[in-house]
Amino acid sequence: MTLPDDASEQPAPPAVPADHAGSLLCRLLVSHPEVVGIELLGQADFGEGIVYSLGVILPDGRELLVDVGDV
Repeated sequence: MTLPDDASEQPAPPAVPADHAGSLLCRLLVSHPEVVGIELLGQADFGEGIVYSLGVILPDGRELLVDVGDV
């Protein structure tokens, strides 16, 4: 197998799909030491984007309700 001499001849790396706001926020929250769990409560699709409703569960049983929009 031979490699091309010119870097412009190399194939482009595969495109990475864009993350939506809900998954990005979940990854950030999961790494937080005081977050016990996260549940997706629902999502609403609007013309401008999608709003995700998340339940963030804390160690003492409390739950934070978070809506994050991906517009």
